[in-house]
Amino acid sequence: MPKTVIQFQKEREDILKEVFRILGVDENNNTFYLNDIDTDIEIQNNINVLVPNIKKYFICGRWNCFNGINVKRISLSIIKNILKAMDYTIISKRKQYNKNNIVIKDTIYYIIKNNNI
Repeated sequence: MPKTVIQFQKEREDILKEVFRILGVDENNNTFYLNDIDTDIEIQNNINVLVPNIKKYFICGRWNCFNGINVKRISLSIIKNILKAMDYTIISKRKQYNKNNIVIKDTIYYIIKNNNI
């Protein structure tokens, strides 16, 4: 029997909470930086540990991160697809900031919960 959207709701929410924990997203901080995902191997490994459960509880047959050949950032693709499946919107914006007197140009992602009324 194929999976449905409401069939594994609790498990899907647990995976979403774990992704938020990995990214450091909470009620006070709804952003994360692309550079953090690209440079932090621990974040990438923690996301990859979730892959078996993601495949088990999400309808992910069409996600490029699992069936694409040339996916540049698999961890980012997984994060975006989970958020989209859980009814969140991701807005990306280029941002420039100083870190140790070095100018860094990065992409910041804002996570916004969609309100379905």
